[in-house]
Parts: sequence; C-alpha cells; structure tokens
Amino acid sequence: MAPLLAMVDTEDPAFKQIAAALQSMKVAGVELDEAAIAIAVKLGQQQHRDSLPGSWHKRHSAPERQSIVYYIRRAELIKIGTTTSPFQRCSSLRPDAILAFEPGGLDLEANRHRQFAWCRVAKRGEYFRPSPGLIAHIEATLAEHGPPDPLWPTVSTLGQGSVRTRRRPELPEPTSGEMATASEGAKILGMNKSTVVGWAHRGLIQPAGENEKGYPIYYVEHMKFLIERHRRWMNHKELPGDHAA
Repeated sequence: MAPLLAMVDTEDPAFKQIAAALQSMKVAGVELDEAAIAIAVKLGQQQHRDSLPGSWHKRHSAPERQSIVYYIRRAELIKIGTTTSPFQRCSSLRPDAILAFEPGGLDLEANRHRQFAWCRVAKRGEYFRPSPGLIAHIEATLAEHGPPDPLWPTVSTLGQGSVRTRRRPELPEPTSGEMATASEGAKILGMNKSTVVGWAHRGLIQPAGENEKGYPIYYVEHMKFLIERHRRWMNHKELPGDHAA
C-alpha cells in the first residue's frame, strides 16, 4: 500500500478515507492503476464530506427561506410588500397578478416605499398607483431577477383546489443534455438563484443527477422552458398604467 499512498496527497483532509478506499479495492482484487486511484480519491473525498457535521442536513433539507420584496396587482393598484413565505402570503392576499419580486427584506421594502412615495395611495400604506415610473421599475426587476414562481396563488387559481397539488407543467424532453446547478443555471440564463431554487423546491424541475461536489444538477432546457412559459403568460397580461400618458 505504501507506493499507492505515495501517489495521494497526504495533506488532503480526506486522506484517511482515501486510504481506506484503496485498501478495500485491494482486498476486492481491483487492479490499482492510476484510474483506480483516482476513483479511490473521489470516493474518499465524498465520504469525508458526508462525515462533516451538518452535511446530511445541508444536502437533504429544504432550501433556506429567503426574504423577498414582492410586487402584486390588486384591482387597479400595486402592492409592494415583503415576506419569507410567498406562497402563504399570496394565498392570503389572492392578488390579481404577481408582477415581480426581488431579494430583500424590510429595509429594501422601506426604500421602495420611499422611492415611490409620490404615487402612494395612503401615507403609511403599501398600495401604489400604477405610475409609468413604478411600471418601469417592475419590468426592470422582472428582467433582473426572473419570473415569480408560477405556483404562487392568484385570483385565477380560485376554485381549482390546492395550487400545490395541481398538475405541474409538462416539461419537454431535453435534447442538448446540458445540465447545471441552480447557481450555474441562474448565471447562464441571467436569473436570480432564488428563482431556480424555488422551482426545484416546489418540484417544477427535478434533479437529473449530482455534480462532482454532490450538488444537484438540472436540465438547462427545463429552466429555459419555465422562463419562456412565464413570459408568454405575461404577454397576455396587461399591467395597469401601461398606456398612461
């Protein structure tokens, strides 16, 4: 074993697990050539990562909730609010349409309220008139952070039962085979990572496997499909104030 171990980085935190993997392969009669050693290194490093405190929780728990500032339409007004549970919040509000969202909490919400204070309906309220400036900001936010989750409830889902149990969009059969993590896919498509994570968390897209670091990877074509689906939906909706002088 000594010559084999000499080919492995002894400073690797997973050295102990790599040595054990090599020993198991040797006992099993595997020819320990360069390729086999590379496999042992990967196995040992994976075992080391899995042994770290909290590693199972990080790999298998639901994504951490992220606070967002949302823009929704109710009748002829636009509400700017914040939440860490957009599904529950929209279930309560039942907006006519969910226009956009951006990552942020109470500080960002307060900034947006000040930014558009001149078209605010009430002094301390969260409802605003659909001014051209606010509409332009919503469109820019949508372009920067991607579309809201299509499963967030709106008035149009009333009478259709639980939104969570409704049929998910039927995804096309991927042809390119291009896959990426949520972060990579968001970067490729110019979206916010939280949007892709939300899709995965709600089962709109399913992992196609894992990368070498153990992170789930998804078909990029499925991400593109959901973006285009939302854009087509938005093209059939009219934001109040679009035709304001």
